[in-house]
Amino acid sequence: MTLDELLLEWSYRLKKGYPDMGSPSDIQVLREILVENDMPADDIIDELEGENTSDDEDGQLRTQLGSHSKKDIINLINKLDLDEKQIKKLYHRVSNFKSYKPILKILRKGKYKELVVKRYSQEVQMLIEDLSPEETKSFLDYLEYPEKRLLFPKNIEGYLEKIIPSDKVPTSVVKEIMRHTTQDEGKRGVGMGELGLSLIFKNIGAPIGKPNKKGKMIPKGDLSLNGEEFEIKGAGATLGEKPISLLNVINKKLGDFGIKAIPGSGTGKLQYCDGEKCNKSEFTLAISETYKKLDDKRKSEFLEIIRDILENDNRLGVEAVESTWSKISWDDPESMQQNIALMNLYRYVKLEEFKHFLCHDYGEGGNNTGRYVYATGTPEQIIEIIRKSPAKFEKLAVNNLRPRIGFQSNYLEEEA
Repeated sequence: MTLDELLLEWSYRLKKGYPDMGSPSDIQVLREILVENDMPADDIIDELEGENTSDDEDGQLRTQLGSHSKKDIINLINKLDLDEKQIKKLYHRVSNFKSYKPILKILRKGKYKELVVKRYSQEVQMLIEDLSPEETKSFLDYLEYPEKRLLFPKNIEGYLEKIIPSDKVPTSVVKEIMRHTTQDEGKRGVGMGELGLSLIFKNIGAPIGKPNKKGKMIPKGDLSLNGEEFEIKGAGATLGEKPISLLNVINKKLGDFGIKAIPGSGTGKLQYCDGEKCNKSEFTLAISETYKKLDDKRKSEFLEIIRDILENDNRLGVEAVESTWSKISWDDPESMQQNIALMNLYRYVKLEEFKHFLCHDYGEGGNNTGRYVYATGTPEQIIEIIRKSPAKFEKLAVNNLRPRIGFQSNYLEEEA
């Protein structure tokens, strides 16, 4: 395909009849044409978007910015009245100026959509702007040479800032890009760590789309790992839908066993057998103490009601409840805490159909050390890996039988 043919085809496919290099949607159309004709889309688009360069008379490379030269820029800076703080900022900004294109190239290779890839690149460029020129250069060298880029490791647990060698990506860069949040093309949140992981690891990319009922491709998972869906959860993240308040359900279905809300306390306190009282977050204590005092027949009835509440009122479903039901010791509050929390994780994995799951401690309320736990496989395999890991869950409560996952100090750690 000649250049004239390319421009003609590109213009023909655009509603307005002519291309605009500043339009992400126009660039996406161009990309489709190039791919259809087995042409190097990334290289051609980078060249079209890049600066025009030519050798000047003394053999040095002269960069043209519109009608301006490097000399014009230097003269402009000399005319500006800048204080020391502004000079430092400008120095960092200029030294970091070339980072945009390598970041853009990596994100395009990661299959991010043209509607967001430029914005993401600008955001990352700004994140590393105040780092030293040496740190920036080290990061750009890492991005520009594919053989240097790392594969995401299969370690079940560790620290993201430690599994990335500082001689490849400076720790200061990792800290900045791992804590960045943004929005995708559908205005959905892109959580901490997601963009950073796809920049650092060459086998991590944009989320994979799946068709909805109308055939429209909808992103599934937060990222992709080796071409499969990869779900990422930061500090204190919910697993899908927010918890359901079960206060009225508990009163109605467990009232005959002595478990109910104390009048006038809202959701603050419960009372259980023999009128003893506990905080709402000690729901598992109320269940275990009640269970211990029942005869075998009543125990069986009691557990059937609990199961019904979990499956139906809490909407975990039969399969999720069955996944850990037999592992629960009903006279042990900690056993209930662990296994009901894992039921909710099973429900979430099954619903979202991802094969890879990672939770880390970056985010509000987290320690922000880069600590993580990684699990992969079937829903059964993922929950068993999490069971044996340092991951924690919120304490179960009447209004929260779908606890958040994380590493917060007030969460309950799983026991191997």
